[in-house]
Amino acid sequence: MKNSVLLLCFLVFTGLAESTSATVEVKNGTTTDFYFVWVTESGREKWIDMLGLSILPPDSSAIFQVTEGWYDFRIEDCEWRTFSVSNIPVEGGSSFLWEVLPIHQDTD
Repeated sequence: MKNSVLLLCFLVFTGLAESTSATVEVKNGTTTDFYFVWVTESGREKWIDMLGLSILPPDSSAIFQVTEGWYDFRIEDCEWRTFSVSNIPVEGGSSFLWEVLPIHQDTD
């Protein structure tokens, strides 16, 4: 009985966790390789690189999970040129696609 109650609690918490996560896909629609795909909750200063040691070449995607919330996304190439979008609402159980195009390049 005790084991079945624990299993039921685990399944309930697992279901809740799944419903609050979302899939994010960042697609490289440019002609350059990107070395960083950064994500942060909007308004925060702590950016996390979702690529690690990988490279995001042209016509490829990086796919990862985030929890429900508002996010800023930024990618950088080897010359530190950045492309970004900000204040993107991401709902749990949904997916968000950002196709990075040259028009997203930051000019600051």
